Amino acid sequence: MLVQRQMTVTDEDLDNFRKVLKSYIDSTSAHSDNLHVSVHKLPGKSCYIMYEFWQDRISWMSYLQSNSSKDFQRCIIDMLEDAEVVSTMLLPASWWIMTNN
Repeated sequence: MLVQRQMTVTDEDLDNFRKVLKSYIDSTSAHSDNLHVSVHKLPGKSCYIMYEFWQDRISWMSYLQSNSSKDFQRCIIDMLEDAEVVSTMLLPASWWIMTNN
């Protein structure tokens, strides 16, 4: 499963956001059901797009209840200009296996 998260950060909170984001990426990457995490910053904007690849929907939903995920959400809520945009897409397991071997 692919989870795309788009976050537009207020200019005054960029440094703090980067610290919190790094911590979140480290903990998410270490989770056994997470296959990959990638973050991209849009040029000229304070907009970040994060891609998380999970074993399946249940794994991701379970991770949302973890302390790491909840801490991240609590920390960034006041740093964002707008509400975070989250979208998901189910991918066949064969796609992940073929692209990572």
